[in-house]
Amino acid sequence: MAAASDQTKQDVINAVLRGIPLPLPTQTWIALHTGDPGGAGTNEVTLDQWPGYLRRHAEQGGAIGSGWSAAVDGESKNSNQITYPSYNGELDLTVTHWSVFYESTGGTMRIHAPLQTARTLKTGDVFVFDINALTASQD
Repeated sequence: MAAASDQTKQDVINAVLRGIPLPLPTQTWIALHTGDPGGAGTNEVTLDQWPGYLRRHAEQGGAIGSGWSAAVDGESKNSNQITYPSYNGELDLTVTHWSVFYESTGGTMRIHAPLQTARTLKTGDVFVFDINALTASQD
């Protein structure tokens, strides 16, 4: 089950109660985490752990929204396969969560969720999310 970040929750309350427009993305980026990112986006994989790591662009060069299905019953799923570079770290790395940012680096996490099963990467492994593997939900 996906959860909204602290900032996303604050943005929604400000929009509903104060009329402040929600910040809308021009792109969405998928990050990987080695532990629960909580509401603030902690535990993202670092370049010290995985020198070739970078967030992956959900839209893959397409227009905003092309990386996600239309919401049905409060859920949206990834529309593209998302592939990360081969793992090139020195030690095994266990990935437990994923998240969405509006930026390729830095920025504010918007939603996050645990993987269905944590995955331990060994040198040379490729981490892939198949189409419909990520579910962002209102719950």
